[in-house]
Order: sequence, then structure tokens, then C-alpha cells
Amino acid sequence: MGDHEKDELDDGLHVGERIKRLREGACLSLDQLAERCGLDKKELQHVEEDLISPALGTLIKICDGLGVRMGHFFEQGPRKFYSLFRAGDEKVAARFASKNGADFGYEYHALGSEKRERFMEPFLVTISPPSSKDEKPIEFEELGSHSGEEFLFVLEGQILVELQDEEFVLGPGDSFYYDANMPHRVTHHGQLLSRVLAVVYLHRTD
Repeated sequence: MGDHEKDELDDGLHVGERIKRLREGACLSLDQLAERCGLDKKELQHVEEDLISPALGTLIKICDGLGVRMGHFFEQGPRKFYSLFRAGDEKVAARFASKNGADFGYEYHALGSEKRERFMEPFLVTISPPSSKDEKPIEFEELGSHSGEEFLFVLEGQILVELQDEEFVLGPGDSFYYDANMPHRVTHHGQLLSRVLAVVYLHRTD
């Protein structure tokens, strides 16, 4: 591993840049990948440039379009039969929306990145609200769906879960487990930062 790549991992994974490299390596244009993912071209471009931070559902759609596992963006070091994540360990953090100084968005800490041949992708997700009531947040993604299941456990703050035609506001200690093939969206709620344990199970297609 080169010094530049090592520094990049130490400072937090730049997932937008990795998405761009994978897309170019697959000889896909922005239009082609956006069509595969079911995303707007401009939204995908902003993700690659770290100008917006994608919600979990958007990130899953991009992985499906690229034909890679979601954990691909977070893996580092040798694969093992277990993954140990201790309190305060941020070596597998992935941050978005950093280039324009935005303080609104999603930050992911992958909790299972070192385990090989895994079926679940556990994350500690931090969702930041706008810095003031007058500041408009980025435009939220549409309700989306994908194969598999998702489990959410709120550790701090509040989130809004939209599932088909229903809405649920969850606070600390609340949890939610649902089939991800149902149209859904998860966003922050209120003006306080929220932290959520999210576990995604994706049906294997390989």
C-alpha cells in the first residue's frame, strides 16, 4: 500500500473518489451508472465529488449499479474470520460532504469491514442536521427499495423512517426492522445530531 493510500485510509475513507474510480474502471459514464442505479446524474456526480453525503439507500443503489458489495468501500487490511471494533476506533470511518465545508450529511463507521465472507453490513451512522433553522438541508432522495433487510437501533437523537405510506419517529432506545424491498427512506428528525446502529442484510447474488 502506498503512502498516499495509507494517509487516505487514516484520514477516513473518501468513498466518493472510490466510486468514481470504480465507475471509470468499468468504463461507465456518469449517465450510464446513474441509469443503472436509478439516480439523477447530477446527484451521482455530487456524490463522487464529495459535495453531498448519500443516505444509506443511495449508497446501496450505487453498489448495485457497480456490481460490488457495500462493504467494498470500507474494507482495509487483511480479511479475518472476525471483525473487532472498540470504542473510539475510527479507522474505518467514511465521511462525505467535506470539500464544500458542509456540516450536514451522513457519516459511516463500518463495524464489520475486516470479516471476510459476511452476509451482513453493520454500520454506526451519524446524521447531522442543518447548522441553523434557517439553513436548508440537501434535497432528500426519493423513497427507494432494494433486496434484503435492514435493522435500525437509535442511540442518540431522533430519526424519521418512512415505510411505504407510514412514518415513524424513533428516539434513543427505539428500533426498527423491515424488509428493504418495501419503499423506504431514513432521515434525521429535529435539530439534534443523531447516531444510529444500522445493520443491512443483502441477498447474495454471486
